[in-house]
Amino acid sequence: MTPFIILVPLLVAIFAIALDRSYSRAKYVAAAAALLSLALFPLVGSGTQSTSWFSVGSTSITLTTSVQPLNSLLLLVVMAIGVLIMVYSWGYMNLPSEQKRYYIEMLAFEAAMLTFAMAGDFIVLFIAWSFLSMTSYLLIGFWSNRERATAAARKAITVVLIGDIALLASIVMFQNIFGSLQFSVILSGIGGNPVAALPVALLFVAVMAKSAQFPLQEWLADAMEGPTPVSAYLHSSTMVKAGVFIVLVLFPLFQAAGLLQAILVIGAITVSIAIFAAATENHVKRVLAYSTVEELGLMLVAIASNALLAAIYFFFVQSFYKALLFFSAGASMKATDSENLDEIKGMSSNKLLLITTVFGVLALAGFVPFGGFFADVGLDYAFSTNLVTYALISLVSLTTSFFIFRWFFLQARKGANRQAQLNYSATPRSMSYSMAILAVAALASSAVFFFVSGIFTGEGGLPIGSSLTMSDAVIETALVAIGAAIGFFLYLRKRKTAQPNRLTRPAYTARAVNAAYFHFAGFVEAIAEAMDYTDMKINGAFDWVGHFTIGIARGARRFASGSINAYVALFAIGMVVLVIVVVI
Repeated sequence: MTPFIILVPLLVAIFAIALDRSYSRAKYVAAAAALLSLALFPLVGSGTQSTSWFSVGSTSITLTTSVQPLNSLLLLVVMAIGVLIMVYSWGYMNLPSEQKRYYIEMLAFEAAMLTFAMAGDFIVLFIAWSFLSMTSYLLIGFWSNRERATAAARKAITVVLIGDIALLASIVMFQNIFGSLQFSVILSGIGGNPVAALPVALLFVAVMAKSAQFPLQEWLADAMEGPTPVSAYLHSSTMVKAGVFIVLVLFPLFQAAGLLQAILVIGAITVSIAIFAAATENHVKRVLAYSTVEELGLMLVAIASNALLAAIYFFFVQSFYKALLFFSAGASMKATDSENLDEIKGMSSNKLLLITTVFGVLALAGFVPFGGFFADVGLDYAFSTNLVTYALISLVSLTTSFFIFRWFFLQARKGANRQAQLNYSATPRSMSYSMAILAVAALASSAVFFFVSGIFTGEGGLPIGSSLTMSDAVIETALVAIGAAIGFFLYLRKRKTAQPNRLTRPAYTARAVNAAYFHFAGFVEAIAEAMDYTDMKINGAFDWVGHFTIGIARGARRFASGSINAYVALFAIGMVVLVIVVVI
């Protein structure tokens, strides 16, 4: 059966919500459609299917879908979290006037990501890739009455469009090189031979834009101006993971093109920038945004180091705890009516919120036995042969633990006003239940670590190819504990604010990157203005020549009266002038 069957409930729901005059039913229709799509997944089966779309001369354009283990993993994550996103939105999106547009755009966003997850060729990939760009633009700028939201949406679509253009150029080159756009044909055509680096490099530019890698990472933090459920979906299982996913799918292509070292460097730079930014950021959602940028960079570093199974497991387990942390941030923002970590306090007023948030924090920090711990162990094992790299990865684990516990302790502090405490206690059940389910998933997903190797290679054993040792657990747990202790001492015991001090402020490289964007944009604008000025002068010169020629022609036309006497007189005058010139 065609994999596109799972899209049917979503597409039907979009039209049903659009045609329904009632706002109140939109949320239930959206959640039911997302749940039905998930229920239909077992009917999809596995394998590759191609359908003829249209023909141009002797060239036939086909749509190819692929449902392999990696595709199935992404499909399940997108659909499972999609259901929870819809349910969470019941309590978060309050205004009736927002309901229809919000759920239509969210369903379209999910449909685009599911289509991308099933892509078996560049045609389907590009359609879904571009549709993701459009829907993310609409959702990031959902609150169009806010200037910052519209600016963030424009920034996101501008950066992502750079990747879309690069992707389109690479597709044209792949067609010329391999004579096909199907992934299976392209990968089989490599045959261990070197591949032209330019088309693959252009493809990676698209990956950098979509997955927010240096120097195109800042749009993702600005995208936090969208509704929190959108942020949760964007960072956990959709869009930003599209770039990492395509590198996993086409890994042999990047390897044959000799780009793995470049990917490693870019991923490492991105991780460094994101860590410093997250450790000094005050906005409750932007801290999580930078942590996502860091995680995506780590995934690419693992892929470039040929630690594919460790990257796949990280890709999977990150989805649950990241959605959970964004849900928690949304609950805090809703209770305190603030987005600043200096002002958000009193999370402990709601015990369920507190406990579920702790689960998410421990998972992201890498505390045993949560999924983040096994992800970190997988990465540690991948780099264990190089002492310097292993030390750097360990430092990343420690600093990650520090900034996420800093994020948590600042919110958990006491001191919230009475109204905030009441708001925390009145957190809608749909939001609380969604968080509880994700908290369980953040813990239960760790079990996949022991099976992922068998799923993707057909063999038993751990994804890192070795039994988990006690030293792995001790080292990773110690790093997490040290980071947590530093965060506790600085931000809970001493009651410090989130404002960075003079020593950490220079490390906030996001400002430098944004400044570089600003200056580059100014440079391009200056060039454009110079070209416009030159164009105006050139056009003015041509206009003058044209008007001068027309004036001469109009003057000459007066002598073309048809009178023989006038012609004879002119001839005589001309002869006299000629004689004078010759004599002189």
